[in-house]
Amino acid sequence: MNFDSFSHGQIMSKLWLCEQLEPMISKNSTVFILGSWYNILGSMMLTRNANLYQSILGIDIDPNVIPVADKINETWIIEKKLTNITADANTYNLQGPNVIINCSPEHMDQTTWFDNLPTNTLICIQSISIVDDKEPWLIKQPTPTYADFCMKYKLDKVHFSGIKSIQYANWGYERYMLIGEK
Repeated sequence: MNFDSFSHGQIMSKLWLCEQLEPMISKNSTVFILGSWYNILGSMMLTRNANLYQSILGIDIDPNVIPVADKINETWIIEKKLTNITADANTYNLQGPNVIINCSPEHMDQTTWFDNLPTNTLICIQSISIVDDKEPWLIKQPTPTYADFCMKYKLDKVHFSGIKSIQYANWGYERYMLIGEK
């Protein structure tokens, strides 16, 4: 298991997402989380407000993360609120959910997932200012500036747009987020 999934920046970014997205979500919503990794976000969303969601589907291309995601989310799996699957978000059928979230587009080989997003679906995208393609970052689709991020992921209706600065003693980075509809 990669414990970076619980790092300060990861958790602060996911809390920020929950705080901004929750007021926009309709009760009994279905959610797809693309590039879900260990699906810490799904766990956080359900822990914060399980009654808001009918179901959350975590989709990740790496089959090695699913057993860990299932263990972390065992409570929500037993409660039939959450499922984790191995699939490529770029080829997965994204029709059907009320909400689609992608917090890791910078790690994906392509942006076909974005092209395939359905209209009239609430979409939340987060990315990062880091452009390093080496360990531990492994950035494949960099968006070094907020302007780059907004140009890459153009939404027809934007309900929220913002930057969260993650700062440490001698370095830092920015998280970008868009919530809206295509």
